[in-house]
Amino acid sequence: MEELLFLIYGNHPKSKRLHSEAAKIINFIRDKDDVSREDLATFLSIDLNSQKGKKHFYNLISPMFGKILVSERKGKVVFYHLSYDMFRIYLDGIRRKAKYYLLKNAEADKDETEGQ
Repeated sequence: MEELLFLIYGNHPKSKRLHSEAAKIINFIRDKDDVSREDLATFLSIDLNSQKGKKHFYNLISPMFGKILVSERKGKVVFYHLSYDMFRIYLDGIRRKAKYYLLKNAEADKDETEGQ
């Protein structure tokens, strides 16, 4: 779990404080499959009606979007669920960027494979 949280939030001391709550979020959503925003906020004991609570909630949730978390609106209610496919796409993007920056002839290899 620590590696996953590192990929999502990084290793900065301020974001590292979010790791324990983020792990709870991931486990809660994994157990329930689909979780409404209000149920998740209730589980975390966060008041979404206060500015401070809303900010904390989205500081926890926002980094997960585009990496492991998908939101879906059903009427006026927003539901969250985890997506392994989204995570694979995220990792493939990291691998492509790493190949470009870490391999000397990455562009030449790309051109050769596209021509075949």
